[in-house]
Amino acid sequence: MNGWRDKLATWRLPVPDVPVPPDHTALLIVDMQYMDAHPDYGLGRVFCAADPARAAYYFQRLRDIVIPNIRRLLEAFRARGLRVIYLTLGPVLPDGSDLSPSFRRRYRLEEETLGVRVTYPQGTREHGILDEIAPQAGELVVNKTANSAFNASDIDRLLRNLALETLIIAGVGTDVCVETTARDAVDRGYNCIIVEDACATLDEESHDAALLAFAKWFGRVACTREVLALLTAGASSPR
Repeated sequence: MNGWRDKLATWRLPVPDVPVPPDHTALLIVDMQYMDAHPDYGLGRVFCAADPARAAYYFQRLRDIVIPNIRRLLEAFRARGLRVIYLTLGPVLPDGSDLSPSFRRRYRLEEETLGVRVTYPQGTREHGILDEIAPQAGELVVNKTANSAFNASDIDRLLRNLALETLIIAGVGTDVCVETTARDAVDRGYNCIIVEDACATLDEESHDAALLAFAKWFGRVACTREVLALLTAGASSPR
């Protein structure tokens, strides 16, 4: 079995078509921060202690698959002079009071249950993006205070100002901030591709379920190799 792809092959309704015009396409990297994408910091360290088996799966996938593929995507987009945009998650205020109410409740419950801090505002190491895929000069970093960038940041206005139509989406978690942001983008008229091997979440079942639902109803799911081929084909097409 090949997970979500085998199930999608049995789907009898049309699936969304996603154009990739290079001049109007951006790479969107979601929440690849020390707090949630590194085992030695923040929520990662907490997760390793609370659920070692799932943490081992998650961080091995990040290390061996996701981060290398994000680097491949970054190289391709940068080489072509295409837009790269990063999302981060976290409060601006140190006490987290500017987070969405649901996040404040969840973080408070986690802190009470686990006895450790799980709120990391801007300026902390935990809030920062992993060094190996860090933004370069001229690349936007948009902070959000909830799962979806479209509900908790100014990204919609920024994308429209930049005349962007298609988003190639990578990052964490597949079934949380990646999927929620991608669905909201589609509802606002953007074309979206989730890069299956440049995303991760806490277990394979949840990862596959999110990709299958998205591929059936919202946008396209593709691997890094397929995305790079789409970029090459788009760049060689007449404009």
